[in-house]
Amino acid sequence: MADIPIVVVAYNRIESLKRILGSLLQAEYPDQGTELIISIDRGDNADVLDYANAFSWPFGEKQVIYQEENLGLKRHILKCGGLTRAHDGIILLEDDLYVSPDFYRYALECYDFVADKPEIAGVALYNHRLSQLTEKVFEPLEDGFDNWYYQYACSWGQMWTRKQWAAFSAWFEENMDYDFAASKKIPAHVKDWGKNSWLKYHIAYTVENNLFFLYPRVARTTCFSDAGVNFSYKMNWFQVPLMQSDRPRPLCLSTLRQSQAVYDAWMENLWLRCALDREDLCVDLYGAKEDWEGKRYLLTSAYVENAKVLQSWGREMRPQEWNVLENIPGDRIRLYALTENSCKQPLSRKQREEDAEYFIRGISYPYKKTIFAMFIQESVSKLRKKLHFA
Repeated sequence: MADIPIVVVAYNRIESLKRILGSLLQAEYPDQGTELIISIDRGDNADVLDYANAFSWPFGEKQVIYQEENLGLKRHILKCGGLTRAHDGIILLEDDLYVSPDFYRYALECYDFVADKPEIAGVALYNHRLSQLTEKVFEPLEDGFDNWYYQYACSWGQMWTRKQWAAFSAWFEENMDYDFAASKKIPAHVKDWGKNSWLKYHIAYTVENNLFFLYPRVARTTCFSDAGVNFSYKMNWFQVPLMQSDRPRPLCLSTLRQSQAVYDAWMENLWLRCALDREDLCVDLYGAKEDWEGKRYLLTSAYVENAKVLQSWGREMRPQEWNVLENIPGDRIRLYALTENSCKQPLSRKQREEDAEYFIRGISYPYKKTIFAMFIQESVSKLRKKLHFA
């Protein structure tokens, strides 16, 4: 069996640490034992250190690491990744996560599957249900397998093998000054992340090297998004359903070649190039891409000037790809032949309304009033902050 310890990353959120460790106690582990490492960044956090030291771990060895200096989140994660040098891999969990009962079994099965596949940069335990770029609902195409692929590193519960981390670490050492602002390959929301983000570098690494993370159909971790370095206040946007019941069978995992659910960093399905028999195709169903990758053809929900419409589809089925695959009639998704002068048109009010209706899936009148009131309240709050700092 592979030697894969659980590494919990903590700083000053004792209630978060209690919650993640409590969920770990409810999970299933092999009889051979499982090591737990709790790594705590140095700071004014004696209560966190005391709790970690006193915590009883009945499933194997426990190690508490208290960092010699305050590293900050980015350096702390990078240092924890280095623990892979002494093991076959690690499962890394930040303290505001929560695990499912079979998360460790899932990780072990994935390890055996990805260990000899250099095109996979890591294994996610989390499953995205929301596009962080567009803040719209995301649903990967169902292709019969227990996984899908995403050209986007995971930070809300992930496993790296020793080789996977070594490859990223070597790239990072050579690309610490990576120019995010100038890159057309990186989504805008990632570029906006601050200097404390290690994740933006790992995403750049996957994109630049055409690598992918393996993601589960059903999440093995969920995120509480507690206030801290990444979030100024607690939110529940990124809570997702967890696998809870005993899984009666081993995972059925697809390779990249087999999968019909392979997504780029914009959450666009790259398999559509094969389905439409157009390798020179940019897929932009969300209509959020700023660059069309130098492709001759564009499949998009946006309207484009100075381009020829070759085919069009409606947008009623979910996920969006199904409308193309099932040839649903309509004019909401279009296949364009591009020219040098092709350019995207701004969304009309009607298109924005259609987007809202499709992605929000209908909201009753009382909820619309509540949402409008929340919007006014948030707008006033932002205006007050702006005037205060002006």
